[in-house]
Amino acid sequence: MPLQLNKTPVYVKGTAEMWVRDIATGDFIGYSNKIDTSNFTSSVNAGEIRAGLGAPVAINIPDSATFTGEVTANDFSLEARQLATGGRLGYNGTAPVMETITATDTALKVTGTPVAAYGEPSDAETYACFVGNDGVNYGVDPKTKVVQGFTAKAGEKYCVRYFVELASAQELTIPTQFNPTVANVTIKMAVYGAQGGSAMNGSRVGNLFIVIPRAQFINGDVGVNGSQTEAATTPWSFSALAYDEADVTCSECALDNSVLGYMVYVPCGTDAATRAVKALAIVGGIITVKQGETAQTPVFYVMEDNEVVTPNYSDLTFAVGEGGHAEVGAHTGVITGSTEGSTTITVTVTAKPTLTATANVTVTSAD
Repeated sequence: MPLQLNKTPVYVKGTAEMWVRDIATGDFIGYSNKIDTSNFTSSVNAGEIRAGLGAPVAINIPDSATFTGEVTANDFSLEARQLATGGRLGYNGTAPVMETITATDTALKVTGTPVAAYGEPSDAETYACFVGNDGVNYGVDPKTKVVQGFTAKAGEKYCVRYFVELASAQELTIPTQFNPTVANVTIKMAVYGAQGGSAMNGSRVGNLFIVIPRAQFINGDVGVNGSQTEAATTPWSFSALAYDEADVTCSECALDNSVLGYMVYVPCGTDAATRAVKALAIVGGIITVKQGETAQTPVFYVMEDNEVVTPNYSDLTFAVGEGGHAEVGAHTGVITGSTEGSTTITVTVTAKPTLTATANVTVTSAD
């Protein structure tokens, strides 16, 4: 398509959101609006073919295309770490608890239900249990809840540490064999333009959406920074996989291809959907419809680069002319024949009242 030379330049800076959706269900399985850094890169191998005297490059045949995203968020997310490893993420995790118990006799009995700590056999007769600060594992009977091998003094208070399952505790299982999740990823980035009294004044003019239909979270980093001065971050990095379902060109030469991703620029404002429309085109001459039957107004957008696009009819307003020979849906463009005769249908871009087109309509007998 020809380039519009006086097109207003735009600038991209800052990442607003990242959405991760399950391919099968479409449900959200990851989300962050606390992204600190993001960098999307692509590469392709030139694939040189050399021929002739001196072996010059006769042609470059591209191959091995890649598209990757390096994304880091400043919040902490177990969901992102689950995507990177393919591990299981759920609730009812095991955690240590401490409680103060006042001995009534020589035995101590905990109030919670003891379970095995991670790495301990779940069928053991006793589970790990500590009293005070001596570091000795006295053990606790999971059935009676009585601390084993410890003699208490009636009336004294003891700090007891053991393990229980907590319903609200999230647990991520990190497998020995990582199986990174493949999901649908959308990145929203801010777009600015030079506006105002000075060309240096930038205002938000739109959003850039980077959509990866098949993204695999290949980073594999589930590490946590435990620094006293730096907060732990979350990597959401991924690599795009070929999306074969996008291949709708059959065997047309040079276009028979899958895709790695899409970039979509959406301008801000109430007229965003129609801002780049420069004209309306109505296909054909006279629209003919029988009494009592319907016909769709065949209207199309002509864009700034002369591309013809099917409109969203809700962004248009349709009005019928004089004579009462037909009716038309105000935002559907569906014409219904009433009485025999001729009239007109005027189509207007709602957000651009001066952008109109008119079609002639003839209503014929129902016979």
